Order: sequence, then C-alpha cells, then structure tokens
Amino acid sequence: MAFQPANHFVVAGKGISALVDPAGLGGQPVVTLEVDGYAVEGASLTETPIGFEVVAVVSATPDLQTVHLRMVLPQVNLDEEPATFVGFAVLATSRTSIGGAGLLEGPIHLYELRPVAGTAAAVNF
Repeated sequence: MAFQPANHFVVAGKGISALVDPAGLGGQPVVTLEVDGYAVEGASLTETPIGFEVVAVVSATPDLQTVHLRMVLPQVNLDEEPATFVGFAVLATSRTSIGGAGLLEGPIHLYELRPVAGTAAAVNF
C-alpha cells in the first residue's frame, strides 16, 4: 500500500503559528507565518534531507539587530487521516553595528530554540 505525502501543515508553538503548503495553488509553495503575534512576509520553503525548512527574516533594525527564523518540519506520509508531528524553530538574532562587528562586545549571534507541533493533511487545491 502506497502512502500519500501530506501537502498541508498547520503549525503552532511557542509564539509561532504557520500554515505551510509545499505545493499550493499552481504548484508553488505557500507559507503564512506569524512570530510573536506579528505577520512575517517573504518566508521561503525548501525541501531538504532533514525535512521542510521554512526560512524568513522576522525583523531588521539597522545598527541594532536582524532576527532570522529557520523552522524544520518533517515530511509526513498519510494513509487517509491527518497525522500529528513535531518540529522545531530557531530564532537567530544577529547583532549589528554601523561600524562593524568589531564594535560589539560579547556574542554576535544569539539563538532561541522553540518547539513547534501540528497536523499534516492531504488536501486538494
């Protein structure tokens, strides 16, 4: 019996919510993402050897910091019913200075790991 790959992921976690469709309308990936209550535009989706990776710039403040998100979700095969899954997201804060990294004391990059979980389903677009 062959299983059907999930093509619709509903994701929630600590301050993160997303809808991820690896092959949405027209076959193009569609990602709707919120981090800490703010909509994040321009998220990309890539299929990798470790699952689906969602990558986005969450915020950018010149001469202060840029916050990037990388979220990893598993590929899921389904019989007929939706399935639950777990994944993770990393919020990476890159501290910046108009004068260059040499003017910053301490770590230049800070990482926050956030668990995510959700439901994977097969839907017809």
